[in-house]
Amino acid sequence: MRSRKRLGRAASNALTLLISAMCGFIVVFLCIMLFSFVMTKIDVSESVLSLLTSVGLCVGAYVGGFAASKRRRQNGLLMGLLCGLFMFGIIFLLSYIFAGTAGGFSASAKLVMTLVCASAGGVVGVNSKDGRFGNFKIR
Repeated sequence: MRSRKRLGRAASNALTLLISAMCGFIVVFLCIMLFSFVMTKIDVSESVLSLLTSVGLCVGAYVGGFAASKRRRQNGLLMGLLCGLFMFGIIFLLSYIFAGTAGGFSASAKLVMTLVCASAGGVVGVNSKDGRFGNFKIR
């Protein structure tokens, strides 16, 4: 009976991470869409493009960490870190598959940014007062 309860808790935690990472990826996609619209109006350099993608990733990681800790309602820092690590792992894997490059300084800097933003979102999410994320109820 005890192992079944642990298995249920682990599955619930995995589902929470999956749902929150999907929320984060949706926000990353929306940020990139917004930035691409802005880039059609103005000409930007390669460094600005890298900055914009990093900002989109940070905002998405924050939302993912917030959603994970809001749904779990405890261990906000840990849930944010796990969500950020999961999101970075997916992005790392996709960049390796499609772009052929995944290493270097940029990857380690994005890992740190993702983990910091996701853990900050987790801390804010677990310490927020109400159970709602805007008008969307997470629980």
